[in-house]
Amino acid sequence: MDFQNRGVDARLPLALLQAVQQQDTPPELMPDENPHSFFPHRLGLSDVVEHQIRQFRDLARRRRRVAQAEVVALLELIARRPDAGAVFTAAGRELAGLHFSGPRDLLRRIVRRLPLPLRRRAALRALRTANATYLIAAEKTIETKPFEIRATDALTARVGEYGAACKLYGSLAATLLELCGLGRTTIAHPECQRHGDEHCVWRAEGDGDR
Repeated sequence: MDFQNRGVDARLPLALLQAVQQQDTPPELMPDENPHSFFPHRLGLSDVVEHQIRQFRDLARRRRRVAQAEVVALLELIARRPDAGAVFTAAGRELAGLHFSGPRDLLRRIVRRLPLPLRRRAALRALRTANATYLIAAEKTIETKPFEIRATDALTARVGEYGAACKLYGSLAATLLELCGLGRTTIAHPECQRHGDEHCVWRAEGDGDR
């Protein structure tokens, strides 16, 4: 199937909208307070977003896919926000959590107790699985020592002025490595097609590069 016609796992747009909702919810509100009544104009607190979250959650539960055009439109909407980078970073963390939900979470807990070489192998496997699922691109490779992801025509490189959407995949990779027991890891994005580079590259730096 042509990658441009390939559907997107529903967990990706679900993670995006959950990140928007999280970002727009004021931390000072009490648990029993309704944020809609205080901040009715915040996108993440709108009834539309809440309805879409329920829809994507149902689609994710049934392992369904969403049209690329719908996801690109959502990426473009978020990319126009002044806090776009923070939202995409939060979305990567949300997506990692969704990826390790259910039986995978038990496996992840077991992996964290393994010796470092085995944790590294498990982390690489998790990266390969996650990027096969969520990284929509014409070509993509994953290397180790250091962990590096390289993609051509990635979905996130299509939107935004500064490649902020690519923070989604960087945050996803960093969180996956951390959840697999490799410690806190910084994922650099030294090359981005949105900046005119030939590829998008995400490279691990820090504890995960042991």
